[in-house]
Amino acid sequence: MEVSRELTRRHPRAEEVLDAARRWTRLALDFTAERGLAPYGDGECSVDVSPPSQRWATAMMAWSGPWEADTPSFYFITPPDAAWSEDEAAEWLEMFSHTTLPAVSVHEVAPGHYSHGRALRRAPSAVRRALHSMTFAEGWAHYAEEMCLEEGFGAYAAERLGDPEWTATHYEIGVWLEALIRVTRLSVAIGVHTGGMTVERAAARFSADTPLQGPAALSEANRATFDPTYGRYTWGKLEILALRERARERWGDGFSLARFHRALLDLGSPPLGLIDKALDG
Repeated sequence: MEVSRELTRRHPRAEEVLDAARRWTRLALDFTAERGLAPYGDGECSVDVSPPSQRWATAMMAWSGPWEADTPSFYFITPPDAAWSEDEAAEWLEMFSHTTLPAVSVHEVAPGHYSHGRALRRAPSAVRRALHSMTFAEGWAHYAEEMCLEEGFGAYAAERLGDPEWTATHYEIGVWLEALIRVTRLSVAIGVHTGGMTVERAAARFSADTPLQGPAALSEANRATFDPTYGRYTWGKLEILALRERARERWGDGFSLARFHRALLDLGSPPLGLIDKALDG
């Protein structure tokens, strides 16, 4: 954890975060398109500051609804609060570190939420376009981080960045740190909603078990009070990984990631109990 925290202390300044996110957005989109990791890569993805109503989240993706005009999607980044001290702002910016922002961008953009949103617009029925299982949606985006690690995104990005201070290992560490935050959310969600954990204890849990400190840890703890199932990221990812192995077994030589991802996203954003339907695809 000491090494991890040393890495997350290396982050862009507040005024540089959006440009850093735009750089990682481009790399994630290009890698996803070149490797055929998502069925659709059209549309426009803009990177901007989160609106005030959404600043409880570090970063998020927002896209137009299934029957709205196809407007640009937004990868929102939440800046530090202007009222915070310099130390508090630095602790918040650690969530956009050079080690973790790449995985966050893959999660939010491609082949994560943005790519999922493009597929949802083509889902083959109104029900599949409109009714969302957030456990699937967040599981898919969290799965995308790990899948891109397997597919070599770290090396791909390192080659294109040409920065000797950033290597493929940074992406790998970032993926596992983000996974650690997600599984801590699962623990905290259970703790808070069975009545045994206060928000203060939840914040302390994030501070002890993840690199998050100060306002970043408290923000994660507060989220448990209004998002009681935010442990869904880990659950959804594990179910998709297990389904992928079943697809490999059933399809044999006919298996490819492109086929698996298209079959899965053709279901829309299904309840996890229905994802086996992808095996018929």
